[in-house]
Amino acid sequence: MRKVLLYSFLSMFFLVLTSCEKEIPLDYHQVEPLYVAEATMSQEGTRVQVSTTQDVTVNSREGHYIDNATVVISCKKEDYSEELTFTRNGIYTSTWKAKPGYTYDIDISVDGKHFTSSSTMQDAPVMNSFRFVWKKMLSEKILFGDLHIEDTKDKKSYYFMHIYRNGVGYRWAVMNDDKNPNGDLQQLFQCSTERKMDEGDNDALHEGDKIRLEIRSIDKLSYDYLYSMQVMDNAGTNPIANFTGGCLGYFSAYYVVNYNYTFYRSEVEEE
Repeated sequence: MRKVLLYSFLSMFFLVLTSCEKEIPLDYHQVEPLYVAEATMSQEGTRVQVSTTQDVTVNSREGHYIDNATVVISCKKEDYSEELTFTRNGIYTSTWKAKPGYTYDIDISVDGKHFTSSSTMQDAPVMNSFRFVWKKMLSEKILFGDLHIEDTKDKKSYYFMHIYRNGVGYRWAVMNDDKNPNGDLQQLFQCSTERKMDEGDNDALHEGDKIRLEIRSIDKLSYDYLYSMQVMDNAGTNPIANFTGGCLGYFSAYYVVNYNYTFYRSEVEEE
């Protein structure tokens, strides 16, 4: 897949540009904008956002969202298809709710191009526990979010987990059940060090922060895409393709559960 200068599409993923005191001239090579789709179905409804990539030299978001696409989702098992309704900012929605075990197909048509993908909704994920805990590593005390999920029995399972802080994405991860199939699965989210919390670091959790934990059970195609997103910085490549036709982004039918907490430092456990 050809590398893109700026890959901006999911609200959970941000490109942070930092500046140095000394200006360094950079030779950018412009590329044709590519289409990007973030398409999701759950037991709560359907949402698709279509946009384009932008050159790194463009500061404006004008033209970023695609408002003239035709987005159709279908399901052979339900013998049904539906064209989604455009709302705003490249967003197309439907009240259609996904069902576990059903496979859904998406077709996005824009400017004479077609992009397609498929996804199968999984069973509801089951959380065993979630807590914040201190772990001592060398001379530092590190704060972790400690999540335990009960694996779906007798099937290969994949999960996406996202911690939101005060309504903004904070930490996320994907995992599968390789380490303990049919049993308890653990995911640790490294949040901050005790020193950074004491210093009031912006990225550290603060007293009274509103925490929302989102857990999705996803299919293998969604996992492969999101896992490639997770390791892309180290791999030095764009995520693997989830759509045909050269569209970036992904389509995922999933079952989602949410849990809400308030962060209090006095409740953090020691380990």
